[in-house]
Amino acid sequence: MASIAFGCELQFEQVSTIGISEVSGEDVAFATELGYSIKHLGIAKKVKGQIQMRVHPTLIPKTQLLANVDGVMNAVLIKGNAVGPTLYYGAGAGDEATASAVIADLVDVIKGTVSGDIFGWKSLETMQNQHQDEIESVFYVRLLATDKTGVLADITAILAQHNISVESVVQKQIDAQNNAHIAIITNLVKTKDINTAVATIQSKDFIQEAVKIIHVETLD
Repeated sequence: MASIAFGCELQFEQVSTIGISEVSGEDVAFATELGYSIKHLGIAKKVKGQIQMRVHPTLIPKTQLLANVDGVMNAVLIKGNAVGPTLYYGAGAGDEATASAVIADLVDVIKGTVSGDIFGWKSLETMQNQHQDEIESVFYVRLLATDKTGVLADITAILAQHNISVESVVQKQIDAQNNAHIAIITNLVKTKDINTAVATIQSKDFIQEAVKIIHVETLD
């Protein structure tokens, strides 16, 4: 779909892919409290003449149609310059839906219509993939930290050092050892900046487990 939309050859090695195995029940609960659903999205965007392609779990506002696609249903959201966002919705799993997709692929192979020529691919010199570090996104950050005075202030101070502001935060104590989950929604920030900030936070002795980072998409 990225090739069709942007007329460029897809290079899988340049596509960032993250599965759903790291999404926990705590993340689902915090996302719900913050007004989001978590969906596994494949995202392709054209940003400043470059193609941005990534696949990962994503927080989506519950008010968005895409956030309410459940079960065996799949959806494709396309945003055009003039038409704005349009949603294509239908069954993506199950015996008949899967058989339909497989047969369509076989027909394409038989007809010889799977080559790149039908897409009018541009050379990669004129249509570069955007480096993952340069992708700008809002982020959800979840930490398990010792619940003591100054911890949240230290975390927000580290984020501020990297020009990352906090849009919303939820904190919940979870055990008798004075540990608490802290969930944060950031402002729009480059991936390399949030990764650097989180690496600094991770090194602090009050952090009890690996810090979780998940993209947030508003789909505006």
